[in-house]
Amino acid sequence: MTKRHLIVAAFTLTVLAVAGCGGGDGVVKPTATSTLSPMTSSPTSSPTPTIDPKAQPAVDAYVAYITASNNALREPRALGQDFAPGADYTKYSFDPEWSDFSAFIHQLSSQGLKMVGDPGRPRPKVRSIDLAAKPSPLVVLTDCPTPAAKWDAHDVKTGKNMAVPPPAGTVPPPYRTTVQMINYQSHWGVSKITTDSGQTCSG
Repeated sequence: MTKRHLIVAAFTLTVLAVAGCGGGDGVVKPTATSTLSPMTSSPTSSPTPTIDPKAQPAVDAYVAYITASNNALREPRALGQDFAPGADYTKYSFDPEWSDFSAFIHQLSSQGLKMVGDPGRPRPKVRSIDLAAKPSPLVVLTDCPTPAAKWDAHDVKTGKNMAVPPPAGTVPPPYRTTVQMINYQSHWGVSKITTDSGQTCSG
């Protein structure tokens, strides 16, 4: 496949698990990002009954990150461009996720591609809470998003669907992700996302 097709395939198969890779549970000291601003609307604006209240702010930040990052994929910005409305994922992320996803977005933009459709929605669960963790309080989530109805890369200029068939033997999404949320400078953000693409998750 060409480099362009590889990028399209990567975005098509990744679904909600954006730029997550590698293993281990070490926390990398985050790069400071813009100050968290109040959300005008959030699917988790009220406490979720099944979520430990101590982890609720981290869960809210994760859902906000997924929403913003999906919006960013719909309108990828080039270097130096302002974020599209509702697409500023930097408010809810830290390194290495912040840098990895930014590189992903800029590469998509440079290829003249954008994501179109419905990527599904996150269904996070709390795996662990360690508010005394050093260097930053840590909440680990797992997520098995709802299946994407249609979430494909399209050519920005022509509108052509640029998705390519996945390689033979590829396990269909959604995939379970493990998400490290940290609290830095008094707000929560995604630090690392690790994706298990070896099997389809169901909830």
